[in-house]
Amino acid sequence: MLVSVDPGSILYRQRIRIGKSLLRRGKPCLVSVPRACCAVKQMKKPYHIVLVTIADLPEGAGNTSRLRRLVQALSRCGHQVEIWNEHALGVSPPATQMPAGEIEGVPFSFVLGSVERGSGFGMIRTKYHAVRNLMARVKDRARAGRLDVLWFNNLSYYDMQPLTSLARHLGVRTVQSYEDERLEVLDTGNRSLTNRLFALNSRLADRYLPKQADAIAVISDYLRRKYEPLAGSPDRLYLVPTIIDCDAWRCPEEVPTDVPSLLYSGSFSEQDEIENLIEALAVVKQSGRRFRMFMLGGNRRNSQAVEKARGLVAARGLADEVTMTGFVPLAEVRRHICQANLLINIRADGVWSRSGLSTKLSEYLASGRMVITSDVGDVPVYLRDGESALFVSGAATVAEIAGAVDRALASPELRRRVGEAGRAVALRHFDLPVVQETLQAMLDQVMKPRD
Repeated sequence: MLVSVDPGSILYRQRIRIGKSLLRRGKPCLVSVPRACCAVKQMKKPYHIVLVTIADLPEGAGNTSRLRRLVQALSRCGHQVEIWNEHALGVSPPATQMPAGEIEGVPFSFVLGSVERGSGFGMIRTKYHAVRNLMARVKDRARAGRLDVLWFNNLSYYDMQPLTSLARHLGVRTVQSYEDERLEVLDTGNRSLTNRLFALNSRLADRYLPKQADAIAVISDYLRRKYEPLAGSPDRLYLVPTIIDCDAWRCPEEVPTDVPSLLYSGSFSEQDEIENLIEALAVVKQSGRRFRMFMLGGNRRNSQAVEKARGLVAARGLADEVTMTGFVPLAEVRRHICQANLLINIRADGVWSRSGLSTKLSEYLASGRMVITSDVGDVPVYLRDGESALFVSGAATVAEIAGAVDRALASPELRRRVGEAGRAVALRHFDLPVVQETLQAMLDQVMKPRD
């Protein structure tokens, strides 16, 4: 079952606006209710787009997956895209990173030539040298006529401000994109001088820089409401939800088995209900239900959470049922998803669940497997409980999670039906061709001649 878009919602208004915009520019577009379905053609003259970011490349966590799909979507529109990475984010193991290479056919490079990153005041020195390098690169590219758009991906004041000023001087357009609330501002428990400086940078960025952008792309309605007054004009704000390649994540039908397999993959971060999930699995086991649970991933910044989960698995007598692998490459995640019968994406209600939108959730949906998720943030905008996913609340108890897991494990037919409907949602809202419409319309607006 497809989930329709409310005619009063931001998604509906944005798609109609995009459809009409493409029609005015002479591009073929069928505008229908409730969705504007437009064909994006390769540009006669591609734009030269440089995306500046901070990420673990080429392998990383959810932010890297979104980065991959973003540059893939821009590249498929026919544009010349490149990634300039200031430094590693520091979540994924160093062995998974490279100073230069390609992701999805798009070249990337760490601008300082190394995947090493400092800490404390050493991090400030790293950032300073990265910005100097970036400014020199921008000048060279712009003067060579090979830079049309400078795209800032989740950056702050110290890097965006000088680069934005330089871009405006050189006639280069700028885009800002955001996929979560700012960590430095919310991490009030860390009162170190370094963190307070980073928090100040974030506050200054939000106060002064959105009005200077030619466009702002946000992942959620939470961020749309945050940046709309800061941007000064809602017409420059675009809602770009998670981006995935539905074909790449599609899985064959479930293999019948007496011992269904469950999967969680992620960074064991604070919004993931890991402890309650493990406790719920213990309840399901005590009821006599057989299963296997695979937990993939980790976070170098939060290794204690992984160890705590390991200890809880042992304490609840789940050593035979639960396997924890640590960080694995993306291809291995895909293999595990296709081998699973049920996928888990449970998150506690809070600012992180409201401000972001899980890329992993969209990848899970595209697989065609049933997903158990939480009714937090924008999730209910796209999914319906019992139709395209199974919901638990944003304050789910152990009993609530155990009940949802037991219901899913008990019925292969329910898993099949809900999994198919979930994939239909992913195709409708998150697939590359759909998001390309939004990105292309945004870039065409950005590149209009200035008055």
